[in-house]
Amino acid sequence: MTEFWKFFFKIKKQSLKSVINTLVILLLLLFSPGPWFYASADEPVTDTNLQLVDGLSQILNKSLSAELKSLEKNKSRLEREEQDQIYLTAAYNAYRLQLSSFWNLLLNNDTELSTLQKTKAELKSSMGDAQNMVDGLIPAENTLKQELENLDKQKELVDKQLTELAEMNADAQAHPDTRAIEATARQLAGILKEKEELVSRLDVIYKGRLEKMGEIQQAFSALDTRLSDIIEQKKTRNLFERQKKSSRYEAFDRIIVEARNLAKMVRQVTAPTFWIEGGQKLWQGAGLVAASFILVFAVVLIVLRRIKSEALVLRSIPVVEKLGPWHQMAADLLVLSIIPGGLAMTVFLYSRLDKMSLVAGTFSSLSLMVLICLASRWLNQALSTVAGPVAGDETDARRLIRLCRAGACFILVCIVLGAALGQDSALLALFRVSGALCAMVWAMMTWGSFHSSQVGQAMEKGEKALLLKRLATKYVVLTIAGGALFLDMTGYGLLSSHWLVSWAQTLLLFFWWAIFYWLLHEWDGYFREQSRSRKEDFLYDDYPVQWLTIRAGQFCWLLSLGALFLLTWGNPQTILGSLYRGLAHPISIGSMQFSLLGMILAGFVLIFTSVLIRMWKWIFQSKFLSRSGMTLGLQESITTISVYLIWAFGVLVALHVFGLNTASLAVAFGALGIGIGFGLQNIVNNFISGIILLFERPIQVGDDVEVNGIWAQVKKINVRSTVVQTYDNAALIIPNADLISNQVTNWSFKDKRIRRKINVGVAYGSDIDLVRDTLLQIAADAPNVLRYPRPDVLFTDFGDSALNFVLRLWTDVDHMLVVDTDIRFRIDKKFRENNIEISFPQRDIHIRSIKGADRFFKKSAGDIDIPE
Repeated sequence: MTEFWKFFFKIKKQSLKSVINTLVILLLLLFSPGPWFYASADEPVTDTNLQLVDGLSQILNKSLSAELKSLEKNKSRLEREEQDQIYLTAAYNAYRLQLSSFWNLLLNNDTELSTLQKTKAELKSSMGDAQNMVDGLIPAENTLKQELENLDKQKELVDKQLTELAEMNADAQAHPDTRAIEATARQLAGILKEKEELVSRLDVIYKGRLEKMGEIQQAFSALDTRLSDIIEQKKTRNLFERQKKSSRYEAFDRIIVEARNLAKMVRQVTAPTFWIEGGQKLWQGAGLVAASFILVFAVVLIVLRRIKSEALVLRSIPVVEKLGPWHQMAADLLVLSIIPGGLAMTVFLYSRLDKMSLVAGTFSSLSLMVLICLASRWLNQALSTVAGPVAGDETDARRLIRLCRAGACFILVCIVLGAALGQDSALLALFRVSGALCAMVWAMMTWGSFHSSQVGQAMEKGEKALLLKRLATKYVVLTIAGGALFLDMTGYGLLSSHWLVSWAQTLLLFFWWAIFYWLLHEWDGYFREQSRSRKEDFLYDDYPVQWLTIRAGQFCWLLSLGALFLLTWGNPQTILGSLYRGLAHPISIGSMQFSLLGMILAGFVLIFTSVLIRMWKWIFQSKFLSRSGMTLGLQESITTISVYLIWAFGVLVALHVFGLNTASLAVAFGALGIGIGFGLQNIVNNFISGIILLFERPIQVGDDVEVNGIWAQVKKINVRSTVVQTYDNAALIIPNADLISNQVTNWSFKDKRIRRKINVGVAYGSDIDLVRDTLLQIAADAPNVLRYPRPDVLFTDFGDSALNFVLRLWTDVDHMLVVDTDIRFRIDKKFRENNIEISFPQRDIHIRSIKGADRFFKKSAGDIDIPE
């Protein structure tokens, strides 16, 4: 007998409950996720000959050893964290001091705009550092929380174990080692309690840090919002503030100093250490986000190159060629913009990330410079193709191309100088003045010979339009350059920059909106020409709908042009805010309130719903249901029901956006119910009947029906009525209620097969077997005649002048008339070949009653004489 059974018999006097509890504790010790589990995971399973108590002692000893090591690690960690707490408190105080200094700058009304912009850049950097600290604290705090939960489970398990060991030691026959095991368990319980205290103190430290950093982040966010508002206000106010003029010597010295600073910046930027240190700071602040930029940039470049290669075929599409040259030019501009536009957008989006705050200004300026170069290429491409005749002749187009290139270079230099030296830089003002003077001189040298007094002479020569284009170009260039020169000379440098930027945006806006205008014009001409050809061919013409769509597009074009023009010349935030407040102003009608913005948004919701339904019908029915094997009518019914559901959801969303809340909707539907009860019964009856038709499907799209003796095919089941098309190409609009309540013959309900009867009479004396065989052969040879059910021939009657036969055959509804005609042609031909006479009516005329006619006839015994 093994030692295990000896030990078992020693404790046989104990209760069965105590034994079971002891085994449960042992199993929990073996399979619990506590330290003793990991400490004994790599140990071999104890041999069955070892005593149960010895195994429990080994497990507790190993757990005790593991917990002692963990306790020492936590003590060391707590010491480090308490030492780090001093540095973190200093950093926290530094953030508070930085916030205080930033708020002092905001309270000082004399703070320059450039200083505020630099402060905002520093604030963004500090916000990024604070966020990095928070990101590092959150995982550690979560780990401590999980560790506390595990410690609670371990303590509960050890407490149960101590209880069981105490019960075992109370017995006089208890094993002598159980007291040592109990002492080990009590020591383990004390270590777990001490460890819990240490972990709790660490958790309090991390929670305190997170709370403080949360306060710092909230303060930074509030300061950033306030700083942005003040910068915008200061920009608007500085536009109309006249700068104090410096003396010539002071201005000259200032230009020299700024030129030296610019040269110093150039040397710093070109030095390798600048890029190395910048890369290190960026990696410390952004980390993987900065590394992902390179990967994303490369992937975007590959994708854009692929898209560009696919888009090169846009110009050669037949529809684009038919539409006109403006569409071809738009396709060229689109292909031209794919790569630079996509890369500029990628760089700009990365500049908006908080972790990229160190390079946000550089990335924004870089994306703006790419877009300026792209805009110059747009203008050059347009002037060298379609837009050249709009601006004048070829010479004028070349002049404008050179002007666009020079303007793009001028704007790029202004951006670099403004970013390096500030918008109030004297060197930047000198460059603006020099550029304005060069533009004025070039305009006078190029178009100086053209004057408004020459309009009459040009009209006589037929060159009035060309002269007006040249005069418009001349005066626009002089106005832009002269206005900038005047503002700079009078001390309004910031207003001069705003003047030039707004004019550049305006010209670019008019350029694209002119393209949109001519695109709509070409669409209108294309559809008008198609409408004319349709009318000549007697086809359905949908030009009125297209005409309405194009006019709506032109109306939106005009509204958007006016709104964007205001945005280019004013403060976008101020204009958009005022526009939003005006549109959102409530209009009260009784207890309900509406607004123009709600009406516009509701209209957009309905338009979006309409577009979504068109796409849904195309995708759902043409691409999804078409592969299901369902009949066309069933596909149409499912699609129509889904369209009704989408429309119902879209209308409810539009009503909610319009301003109708739940109570208002209840009132509206109540009024609608009253209206239905009084005057809309017929419409609702037809609507419900249409729903019944869609669900019950007694008729469905594509069915051939007979209504009041008229054969027709179902084309569309609408909300109120069903459209059927007769075989004479006439459209019948039948209310849905009539189709439900009246009798309708559906010749293709679940089966398009139909039996046709061809009546034919042959003369008396014909070979009727030959007639039957000939008719069956004709049916077998004829196309579109079903082989099953088989055709058959009926000998129906002995007529007055013919033997009547009926050829019965099966075909489908789509070919029944064609089959009838073809069979009759074949009967006539085959009967002639087989000498079968098709009879015709014969009548005998009896003329014996005429006076004197009896001499032509022999008198029979049964004849009766008729007196004269």
